[in-house]
Amino acid sequence: MPITFEILISTMFRKDLGFLDAIFRHNDIKEFNILIVNQTTEDKLLSSEYSNIKVINSFERGSPASRNLAIRNASFEVCLMADDDMVYQPNLKQKIESAYEQFPESDMISFQAVDEHNKPYTAYYPEGIHNKKTLMKIFTCVISFKRDVFKNNQVYFNHYFGVGSVFKGATEYVFLRNAYDIGLKMRHMAQSIVIHFEGSSGKQFGSDNALFAKTALRQRFLGNLSYLWLLKYVFFLWRKKYIATNEVIHKINMGLQGINTYKQLKASGEIDKIYEV
Repeated sequence: MPITFEILISTMFRKDLGFLDAIFRHNDIKEFNILIVNQTTEDKLLSSEYSNIKVINSFERGSPASRNLAIRNASFEVCLMADDDMVYQPNLKQKIESAYEQFPESDMISFQAVDEHNKPYTAYYPEGIHNKKTLMKIFTCVISFKRDVFKNNQVYFNHYFGVGSVFKGATEYVFLRNAYDIGLKMRHMAQSIVIHFEGSSGKQFGSDNALFAKTALRQRFLGNLSYLWLLKYVFFLWRKKYIATNEVIHKINMGLQGINTYKQLKASGEIDKIYEV
């Protein structure tokens, strides 16, 4: 029996389901179970008359809150995370089912994305078992996982990392590292399932928000080695011309702010709480 899976889509301020047409333009939407979390206001509510499309209107903000609400309300064996600004490639259903038939022991399987020019969205590592390094290349829209395993182990998105949060980035890596660090079985498939466009915040290497979040992330997993990482990373940004010479000091200061903010949250005990939504 093939696995059953549900696509979890996070979006904002939607009043109709028309935005799904673009996402599923190469697939038959009737073949999929879909759960939409629509972060909105009381005057902009989304509804569905279709049995395979469920909608939750939420008045919270932030991508981690949206993702976690979707995970807690998912109903099928496997969750496939999704954004509202992407396009699935053909044969999505067969690709997901085949992956879990081939590797039924996997708790999480990641796939690949291409950009609008049909080039790999990032420099993915080869197919196989994930490690700490390979997880760095995985963005939300290619993540699938067994719902019960993640829920039973309380693996959720951290409310402090992600769009609309204190650290506006690194949301996927914190989520995946939490799963990796407790020993869940995690695999990467060198198979593209989605077209994702260049505008994603995950590619804004030299922005203040990216640097603030990335350095906080290193403080979480590297401790005080994050200071050395910060210097090396800013040098990399300068050498690759992502930032100008007169920005170097400012970027270092942004990274230091990220480290200090993370340390303060860690000291308060807030950073690792599991939030009910």
